[in-house]
This record gives sequence, C-alpha cells and structure tokens, in this order.
Amino acid sequence: MKTLFRNTGYKLFTKQEENSKKISFSYIKNPDGTVRWFWNSDSSKPLFLKFYNAATPKAKLFEVLVKTVFALRLQKIVFKKEVLYYVKNSEPVFNIENDWAIFTGTVGPNNKALLFSGGYFYKIAETDSAKKLIATENRNLRKIISGNILQVPEASMINENILKLSDISKGGMRENSFTKIHAEALKMISLHHERSVKISEWKYFQKVKEQFLSVEDERIPKNILRKIKAILRHTNEDENIDVAFSHGDFTSWNCYVKNEKLAVYDWELSSTEKPKAFDFFHFIIQNGILIQKKSWKEIYTEIEEKNKMTFRFSEEDLQKYLKYYLLTNTLSYLTIYATQEEWHLQIHWLLKTWNEALNVILKDYSTERELVILDAFDALYHTDYAALKFHNEEPEKLKLNSDIDLIISSDNAQKLVSYLSGHSLVQKVSTVKKSFMQTVRIVTLQNEILNLDLIHQVKWKHIQIMEVSKILENRRKNRFGVYKVSEKDTARFIDLFYSLNDAEIPEAYEKFVSEHLKSNKITDRELTIKTLKMKNENRGFSYFKNIVHYLKDSFAEKGFIITFSGVDGAGKSTVISEVSELIEKRYRRPVKVLRHRPSLLPILSVWTKGKEKAHEDAVNSLPRQGNNKNSLSSLLRFGYYYTDYILGQFVIYTKYVLRGKIVLYDRYYFDFIADARRSNIQLPKSVTETGYHFLMKPEFNFFLYAAPEKILSRKKELSYHSICDLTSEYSSLFSKLERKNQRVKYLAIENNDLDVTLGTIMNTIITER
Repeated sequence: MKTLFRNTGYKLFTKQEENSKKISFSYIKNPDGTVRWFWNSDSSKPLFLKFYNAATPKAKLFEVLVKTVFALRLQKIVFKKEVLYYVKNSEPVFNIENDWAIFTGTVGPNNKALLFSGGYFYKIAETDSAKKLIATENRNLRKIISGNILQVPEASMINENILKLSDISKGGMRENSFTKIHAEALKMISLHHERSVKISEWKYFQKVKEQFLSVEDERIPKNILRKIKAILRHTNEDENIDVAFSHGDFTSWNCYVKNEKLAVYDWELSSTEKPKAFDFFHFIIQNGILIQKKSWKEIYTEIEEKNKMTFRFSEEDLQKYLKYYLLTNTLSYLTIYATQEEWHLQIHWLLKTWNEALNVILKDYSTERELVILDAFDALYHTDYAALKFHNEEPEKLKLNSDIDLIISSDNAQKLVSYLSGHSLVQKVSTVKKSFMQTVRIVTLQNEILNLDLIHQVKWKHIQIMEVSKILENRRKNRFGVYKVSEKDTARFIDLFYSLNDAEIPEAYEKFVSEHLKSNKITDRELTIKTLKMKNENRGFSYFKNIVHYLKDSFAEKGFIITFSGVDGAGKSTVISEVSELIEKRYRRPVKVLRHRPSLLPILSVWTKGKEKAHEDAVNSLPRQGNNKNSLSSLLRFGYYYTDYILGQFVIYTKYVLRGKIVLYDRYYFDFIADARRSNIQLPKSVTETGYHFLMKPEFNFFLYAAPEKILSRKKELSYHSICDLTSEYSSLFSKLERKNQRVKYLAIENNDLDVTLGTIMNTIITER
C-alpha cells in the first residue's frame, strides 16, 4: 500500500509524523484476508462498486446492500477502517481527502492497482512487467478509434507507473451474456491486421510454446501438462492459421453495453498475433468459469450456439480455432502461474475447465475412458487421496476390465462424483453408497465403462482392518502425479484381505507381500480377527453399529434379470456365456445363469423316473418332440410349471436380485407363449399370454434370431419352415409386449456377428441402467 501511494504522490505512516495529516481508510477483504478494496472513510459514495461486476443474483444483492448502507450513512459503522497519516511526496495524482476508491488488483507478476477518482481511472503499476503492460495499452488505445459500435477510453501516461483512462462506463451496464452487440464489436476488432501465417512461422505461438516447455511447477497437475505436450506433438506446423487483432482479455467485466454501443476497457493484453476469434472464445469461457460457474459441457454448447451469430465457423474450423485459443491461452497462463507464489481459488477453477476443454482436441488420439481417467486424477491433484493397487504406468493405460480403488474421505468422494457427473465426455454416472465406500460406474458417450471404488473405511465384513488417516499419511506420489498407497500399506492390505477371506495370496502378489512385510505376514487367521476386534473402532457400540451397517450393505445395490429367447441354433448359449463374462469383468456385477425356469420345482418326469434318469432323458432328448395333444394334460403341465414361475420368482428376487446379482435366463416364460410345443403343451395362446401379466417383468429381454440357412448350418433339429414360423411368433410377441410396456426392454437382435450382438446388448444394459 505504501508503494502504491508513493507512486500517486503521497507518503503514508502508521504513526503521527511531522507535518503529517490524519486519514481514515475503510476496506473490504478478499476471502484469504488480503485487502480487496479500500477508500476514504469520509466518502459519501461507494465508488469501489466501479470495480465490481454485479453479474450474479448474489452479487446484485451485495451491490444493493452496499448502496443502502451508504444511503443510510452507516458506512463508517458497517465497514472496518484503519487510521493512517500522510504527507505529500510530490504533485499528487488525486486528492486523498476527496471521494476515491482503490482496487488492489489480482495477485500475480502483472498485478496493478486501479484507482477511481474525479471521474477517471488510474492504473498503477508496481512491477516491471506491469509497467510494460500499461505502456502497451496506452499505445494500442491511440490506434483504436471509437466508432458506431465500439467505444474505447481516452488514455494518457501520467508517468511510467500510472496510466490515466477516461470513464466510459457512465450510462452503461455490464452484460453477463454474449449478445449481438458483443458479436458486432468483435467482428469489427478482428478485421484489423487479419492475415494468414504458417504455424512454424507464427512467432507468438512459438514463443509461448518455448516458455511453456521450460515450466516446472509441482502445483500444476501432471496430466494437463502431458495433454498439452501430446497436442503439440500432433500439431502440424506446416498448417496455416488466420491471426488478427484481439483485445486479449475480452470479458463481461471489461465491457459495458450502452446506447447500442459496446464500451470496452483493459486493452493492455491486446495484440495482432492472437488466433482469429480469440476474444470470442475468451469471453464465453472466462465468463462461464468465473461468473456463471458452468461446466465445460455447458460452455461448449454456448460456444456452438454463439458461433452462429459471429464467425459462423464450420465444425472443422470451430475445432481448429478453439484448439489454438486453448493452446495459446493455456500455455501463456501456465507460464505466469508458475512464477506466482500464491494461487487464488480461481486458478484451480480455470485449470480444471481448461484441462477438460483440451479433450476436444485429444479425442482424436485417446479414448474417452482414457481422458476421463486423466481428468479424474487431475481433479484430485490437490486433494487427500491414495490409489490402492494401482499400476505404475501412465494412469490412462488402466486395463479395460480393471477398476480404480481410491482411499478418500466421503466428502472428497462426493466432490469427485459431482465433477464426473458434469464431465463433457460422461453420459451417465451411477453410484451405490455403502457404509464404508461408494461404488461409482461411469459410462462415457461411447459407452465405455470406468468403475471407481471410493473407500473411506477399510473393512473386512463388519471389522475395520486399517486406518485411513495413516494410509493417507504414508501415501506416495509417482512420476505421473498419482498419489498411491505406500508399498508397505498395500502389502498389509493384500495380506489382510486374502488371509481373512481364508484364501491363498495370488502368486502375482506373493513375492511383493513377502518383501514388504517380511516376518509380519499373518500366520494365524483366528488370532488376527481377535486382535482386530479388540481395537476401539471394532468394540462396544461401534461393534453393533458395524454389524448393522454390514447387513445393510448386503442389500445396497439391487440386481436385475435379463432373458434370452430364440430358436435352437440362434446362438443363445454363446451370447449368454460372453455377456456373463462382460457383466462380471467390465460391468463388475456377479452373475447367476438359470435355464428356462426358476426351478423351484423339478421337471415333471422326476416324479415318475427319479431325478437322475429324468435329467439324463432331458439332456439326450431332442426339443419339440412331445406329442401331447390333450388339453387337460396340457393345462396340468402348464399349471405345474406356472406355479414354479409364480413361487420361484420371489425366491429368485430375494436370493439373487435383492443381493445385487444379475440373473441371466437361458430361455424364459416367452417359450410358453411362442413355442409351447417345446414344453409338450398345447393350449390357446391367450391362456399362456394371460399368465405373463402376473409375473414380475424382467428388465431386459433379448430375442436372438438368424437366417434359417444359418441356423440349419449350426443345428438340424428344426425344419426350415419351423424356424421361419417360430421366428415370426417370437418377433410378433416381442413387438406386442414392447408396445404394452415401455419401461421394460424387449429387443429383437439378428445374431449374425457376435461382436455386434454383444455390443448391442451391453450398450442397451449400460444406457438403460
């Protein structure tokens, strides 16, 4: 503060000095405790609001409250103040005893204070780089002439430290959205110095790239750096790009809309070297991040919409110029942030959004799942967490069937889930909360799956086995910026997990555990359990609480039922086998495969032939060979099997579905409707169809079919005519059921290509669940 006033012609003292006069400053602080605005306590007007962007409802309320306080002349009571003493050091720039206000500026090497007094703004530079910026602004403002659309301030240098600017904000309002006036002004600005340049000869780009490549700052998340370097490697420097004049910091808080004109301040970063449309992207992105708190998904949607009223880029050109905006802006600011001692909160907001925005460019080189992994770890970079049993390679190289286990507090876990839920590459996030962890299933736009286990208590059944606080205290950061559970803690976890489950430690981990635990490996399982139970977190009331939570956790996530129907030879068995494996490994849910019925009741022939003989005959006999034509006999047979469905559905639901299992039916009740002869039943279709109404409806029902020739090449049990008839029956049935119940999925799939069939089935399950 003393340096600031010395530059404006005053010298300040905290105590009375010879010839000094008393002055009182009122002030408002930043959240970090530093002074944001201060003014003469005797001021009758809240001039510091000249620096305030009242863009949000909360900000507008603050503005109204401040004006009310001044109107009621309560400002000396409401705001904190400090008494100082001053003498004139030279010819002052302003009268310290009149109305004035000062904004201390944004922290950083380019910091400048901003004074408003006597109807003028004064930029006061205190560093060499800030002095260069105000000199640049002065030169540039002399080149720009106010016109029908654009108005700029008159400027003059008071001295090398101070730039004087006229007030062009009178009668204007800051507009928080990108309007037609902004668009017209931008088109006018960008017409100056527009030209095409080869990337390799673009001096500004090459300069910021060179500066960026020398940046070393552990505060910057590792993956954003890796992303930028990957983009630079893939950049074709023989390509041409249009560059043009730009304001450089074209934002809502630097613009006032008035009388069909746009009054624009802060030209210190203006340049003829920025990529075309730089200001367009900058306004929407900065405003979206810092004012409207939007996700990148929302910001990009706005960019696409507002492009139609400005440059009207094709999709290809929009991507191209967005790429070079992101590169030049991010490279430039990362270099600045690396020299800045203290980071304010907004820097973290900006980095997180820029990081995600870079995916627009990288999606041509990486999968969506890989990019989400990179962004998740960067989002956690300044958070207490530790990845458990995570590989040592690049984080995005995680195997398709592998998940990510993180030791993390429940609050931080929720923040991560919220971030991923709004991620531009994520279509759906499903969560299951348990007492000790939260399981998260992320589905990308391309239906790739990433599973996370966010663990806030390390438990085995109802017993806590390790302390999270100590695990986080011992964590280690690898060269990719991923914080991992220490090797010793990882070995202890593996040893506890397998030993307590009374299982052998897998060969892949055996050597690792032995090396890090040496003689501390568990040798007596029962003694270990007793020892763990003696700990405070597993005793007394905590013990009973843990038991209740363990029982509740067993029913935390419900399963669902999938049925597969079709004629013999349509490929059901192969598809079921593959789907079962995909669900278990990629969807990470346990599977139970059932054949045709719940089988609470045995097949009818068991009662006459005995269990072994009946099953042997069932396996050896061909389908659809029964010759029962008696209606009473058919009704009794159907009644028997229907009873199995009615009673068995509750058993299946309780035993499997409620406990989180996915039940796969190889054939289902639909056989009784479309192919009753297979079960040696001959009844009117209306009877069997009516029975279906009283059953729980499986969530997913797939009818697999193929050309008769293809089916006959696999199995010859059915005739060509029978295959056609049955395929038609099943198709009609599924179409009819789908029309009746939109909440249940009935899907017919031509099973010609196994990969296509599996993709259709898994995508249906993933997107609908």
